[in-house]
Amino acid sequence: MKSKFQMMTMEELKKYVLENRGDQAAFQALMDRVDAQPKNELYGSVNAEEFSTLLEQHRRFQKN
Repeated sequence: MKSKFQMMTMEELKKYVLENRGDQAAFQALMDRVDAQPKNELYGSVNAEEFSTLLEQHRRFQKN
């Protein structure tokens, strides 16, 4: 029988862990899933324009 965490999508599991921070089983399920992901897929796709904007904001912040 699959646990309720195995049936959740990654996004659903992340949301559940954030809403139920004391649930150690959920946290462990999330960490197991993160560890199982290939490293190049850990962060998902990147919006180039958004990344560029964030990088520029960071650089301006570092100057101040």
